[in-house]
Amino acid sequence: MTIFTRVLAAFIGLVAAQLISVPAHAAPPLGKQNWVVSAAGFRTDAYRNYIRLGYIVFNTTSTAVEHNFWTWNQADYPLPIASGDVYYCGSWVPGTNPRNNCAIKTAPGFTGNPNGRFTGTYSYNSATSQVTITWTQSTIDGSTVAVNLVETWNVSTQRTGLARMVLAGDNYSLTYGIAFGSNASLAITSKAPPSAIKATTATYLLEGQAVSNGNIGMYVRGANGGLTMSGWNLCDDGSCMGTVQNNAGCGVSSCCAPGPAYEECAARLAAVNRRFYYLSNAFGGRRNSYEYWCECLSYDACYTRNSHVKPLLQVIDDFGIFQGWVGAEVSPDRTAPRSPAGEPYAAYALITDQP
Repeated sequence: MTIFTRVLAAFIGLVAAQLISVPAHAAPPLGKQNWVVSAAGFRTDAYRNYIRLGYIVFNTTSTAVEHNFWTWNQADYPLPIASGDVYYCGSWVPGTNPRNNCAIKTAPGFTGNPNGRFTGTYSYNSATSQVTITWTQSTIDGSTVAVNLVETWNVSTQRTGLARMVLAGDNYSLTYGIAFGSNASLAITSKAPPSAIKATTATYLLEGQAVSNGNIGMYVRGANGGLTMSGWNLCDDGSCMGTVQNNAGCGVSSCCAPGPAYEECAARLAAVNRRFYYLSNAFGGRRNSYEYWCECLSYDACYTRNSHVKPLLQVIDDFGIFQGWVGAEVSPDRTAPRSPAGEPYAAYALITDQP
């Protein structure tokens, strides 16, 4: 072996030793550290559908990743609670304003800190545009256990300053997941207030997965319409929003009970068919909550039974611009006797195509 060969071999060995001694590092997917995510495990053989709604944070100097989330399981019968916002808007033309003085409801626990936390590691393959996350520790409602939950997500660019992930597969019971990430803070300082949401002219397109009446179905992006907020009313104190949908398609079978008053109820519904919508902002972080119900369920008072209850997390891009939400539907049946088969649960996103 020549001197040159020995020196070259020694150099290669030194470089190899240095490479081995350097801790493993990973770049977050498309360079985005902070994500809001909705993920669910839906099934048709039992009433144990569950949803996670929360934040995923990828470490930028190691392969560590954490997920703080709220979780709801149909088996626990998660009855809605008051969000802390009471809708009041007294300055609008009669008939254009939702029912005043109604408490806006949200899913239980969503007014407090996340009740779930996963920690683990991740690897991002930019060539395949996939990130693999392995959760190794789970804490739910204060109880911590070791786990081995593996998820693979497809990563893409939604637009400049905003990335997107969609669940590609897992080794446990998830059936759907969607997430959006940027480098904007997850704190309340990044959150768009109701006045800023109302000022947008964008339409937020729905996509996701839902279960109800024994069926699991998809919300195909753009096929189920969208949400436009510019026509909504601000509450007098600016803390919430509301709107009225006319010709809402509320069903007579849902609204009018059999009996002497049925014909009168059906005639009234045929003349005026409206749905009331509310958006609450009474939370920290990126949280909002969305609720709606048909007026025919209660013509004279706030309705406290089977409304649709949808906690939300705002999607904010790198430039601090509001782009929509990821969300969950948690709407257990509040009538007696309870009918779990018809309870709607969903994981979804409402995201604009506009820049």
